[in-house]
Amino acid sequence: MAIKKVRKTLSKQTKLPEQREPDKDTKAEEVEVVKPRHYRKAAREEIEKTYKTIVAKLATEATNGSVRHTKLLFDLGGVQEEAEATSSKRRRSPSLGKILLKEAEAMKKAEEKSANDVDQNK
Repeated sequence: MAIKKVRKTLSKQTKLPEQREPDKDTKAEEVEVVKPRHYRKAAREEIEKTYKTIVAKLATEATNGSVRHTKLLFDLGGVQEEAEATSSKRRRSPSLGKILLKEAEAMKKAEEKSANDVDQNK
């Protein structure tokens, strides 16, 4: 059976793929060669050209639930820096000991004040 398939395949004429000739009117896209030392500048320029679409894509993926895209958006927007800045400004809630000491001082001052008021009235 395998021999029949091989003979059948060999008897068929092979078709070569058509190769299109490039149009003489249209020029092939010229690729700008970038020197290695100018690579960062060229990369920045390319990113600047498509920045809005990149951010829009990141936002779309982030809203679909992608944590990686959300993190990238936060990094681009500087959200982490703002969160760290606001967290350093926040005060810690006072401990129970500090609250009790404040209350004790307030009670002591209130007692002293009431004792002074009684002395003045006599």
